[in-house]
Amino acid sequence: MSLDNIQLSDQMCAILYPNTLTETKDKKSEVKIETDDSIDSLGQNKSRILFVVNNPAHKFLSDDEMDLLAKLLTACNLSMAEIALVNYHFNKNNYQEFNRQFGSKKILIFGVKNTELDLPFEIPHFQVQQFQNQLYLTAPGFETFLKNTGLKRQLWASLQKLFL
Repeated sequence: MSLDNIQLSDQMCAILYPNTLTETKDKKSEVKIETDDSIDSLGQNKSRILFVVNNPAHKFLSDDEMDLLAKLLTACNLSMAEIALVNYHFNKNNYQEFNRQFGSKKILIFGVKNTELDLPFEIPHFQVQQFQNQLYLTAPGFETFLKNTGLKRQLWASLQKLFL
């Protein structure tokens, strides 16, 4: 008798393997098709804070704008590891898609109209708005803050309400 061709009866299998064999009914197997619909972002999103900018000339922001962002984050006791930075120009999604991927608690929108994100309301610039357990802040495009100290002050006042 060869060990290569052992056949066990149903009863013997049930005796030998009482807890490991189960009868399965014909179930349609679910096939999960994964698509690459991820939104390109910078940062690790550890604090679930989303910055949405609109810059057609750069993947995210220019060097000067990145410096400004770094200074703002430092002033708010944050870092790039705590946020996700998305350039809307290259990721034209609505707010629900951004929420699905990032699960953000706070969403800061720079240079993108509320209607472009399909938000069901309007938010004046620099006003903190609560919606569905999230805080939203809208502001002009990031490039406008580089040379306009008045706008920087308004932004800073709003950021203090949001983070400090």
